[in-house]
Amino acid sequence: MTEPTSSGGASAPRWKRRGRTALLALVGLLTLATAAGSAYAMRLLVRANDALQHDATVQVDPEPDEPEKPVNVLILGSDTREGLTPQEQASIGTEEDVDGERSDTIIFAHFDPRRDHAVLVHFPRDLRVDIPGHGLDKINAAYSLGGPDLTLRTVRELTGLPIHHYVEVNFIGFREIVEALGGVEICVDRPMRDTLAGLNLPRAGCYDMKGDTALAFVRARSVEGDLIPDFARIARQQQFIRAVANKVLAFTSIPKLQDVVNAVAENVITDTDVSFTDLLDWAGELRGLAEADESGESSVDLRVVPSVCCPMSDGISYVDLKQPDADELFERIRNREPLGDIGTVISEETDLSPAQVTVQVLDGGGTENRIAKVDEWLQNAGFHVLEVGTAPRPKSQIVYGPGLKAAAGVVAGYFPGLAVAQVPAEALGEAHVAVIVGRDFVWFDAIGVEPETGASG
Repeated sequence: MTEPTSSGGASAPRWKRRGRTALLALVGLLTLATAAGSAYAMRLLVRANDALQHDATVQVDPEPDEPEKPVNVLILGSDTREGLTPQEQASIGTEEDVDGERSDTIIFAHFDPRRDHAVLVHFPRDLRVDIPGHGLDKINAAYSLGGPDLTLRTVRELTGLPIHHYVEVNFIGFREIVEALGGVEICVDRPMRDTLAGLNLPRAGCYDMKGDTALAFVRARSVEGDLIPDFARIARQQQFIRAVANKVLAFTSIPKLQDVVNAVAENVITDTDVSFTDLLDWAGELRGLAEADESGESSVDLRVVPSVCCPMSDGISYVDLKQPDADELFERIRNREPLGDIGTVISEETDLSPAQVTVQVLDGGGTENRIAKVDEWLQNAGFHVLEVGTAPRPKSQIVYGPGLKAAAGVVAGYFPGLAVAQVPAEALGEAHVAVIVGRDFVWFDAIGVEPETGASG
């Protein structure tokens, strides 16, 4: 994969810098997806400020005084079942089933105002680490052993990086926020079923995922065909994050904005330095996940801690750090250096996430409706999609640059029947892969049919 480049530019003011990183953290767990800045939105957010929940026990690091310094945010998705009905608990497992609360999702968000660039790093939940005061265990066990503060301390010691803010959302919060957004349309390239998570997508295609189905999609760890469940799950989470960002980018307003604000205020927990009033100023920064910078790359980088699977110890399967890559990733973040390809490939046994692939639709003489539909499918599949361009050749096909065959394979999964060919890098510009829609584009060769409500259970 190619390395995303930054556009540089002047440093953001301190208040803007704080807001940008915290909002990017919220994007990671869908805790706020409102690209709205109206006076109405301002009134809503001001009223919601007192309702935002804070956890004073979480000891974050002080923000740097210099406005050019990076700010880091730890995002936790906890698996607490509090607030769920007995029927809902049965569908996803009870607290007894999982032996206490755990951090179901851990994302480290890093924003560098000097580079106008952010990085979201996923941690495999089964990663074996040294938990302060408890020894070696899976990283998600830190939450049950000492809550979010111990999880924060564990990540801090593992990465060697300060953590300036903390954001947490639980199962019911995630579900309510997705419902407030009106659901999220996701396109997948194969059937997906996981009875443990309650996921049932019976065919390849597009689904309008409501809260329960969206929750099942990002939690699923037993999908048929996944070779390493923990890694495949991260790939789907990255895909979901990008698809939501693409959806938010398309909004000029959100019909249920008050519901979104209420869902965030009632279900999100932060450190004591984050206020809801700040979120209005931060909302525009969400668009970095979907929009391109001056180089054509996304200004938000999605990565995963380099890891290997699956060493066994006392009958338990773990994920271990892949060295020296993991240390190199944290070192480059610390030194504000380009990350190269480190952490883009989750594992050799796991396909690239669509979120890692930059795609462009090229007009090869196809109808306007078909071109728009292909562009929409790619966005709903969670790809980073550039603006539509003009094709140098009229034949419908998928083309990719040197060294990007794997990325082309991910795109091709969404367009069975289209030929795939390598072209010189200069033919693609900033895209990794392009889909040429010519007059010969066969509509039924693509799987992107009209979305149906995703079924779960």
